[in-house]
Amino acid sequence: LLELRRKGYALVGVEQTHTSVELDKWQFAEKTVILLGAEKEGIDADLLPLLDGCVEIPQQGQLRSLNVHVAGSVIMWEYVRQARSRSPASTAAT
Repeated sequence: LLELRRKGYALVGVEQTHTSVELDKWQFAEKTVILLGAEKEGIDADLLPLLDGCVEIPQQGQLRSLNVHVAGSVIMWEYVRQARSRSPASTAAT
């Protein structure tokens, strides 16, 4: 992770923490590493201090958990959506 940061990447975890930002309020940097945790344990607590921030997917109800592959898909969709909105080519196609 530290090597990727040295190369200019932002490090973003997908995790529910007391400082997590809801996904719809997060602005991804163009060069971003998205870190997903284990299915039930989440991201290792030793890695959290290395991250530039954590995002969480807003949910309603008492169940506040998604399978890691579902969460990863949702996060990647938002990352790509933001990247496309920054790209002049995406606005020319519409």
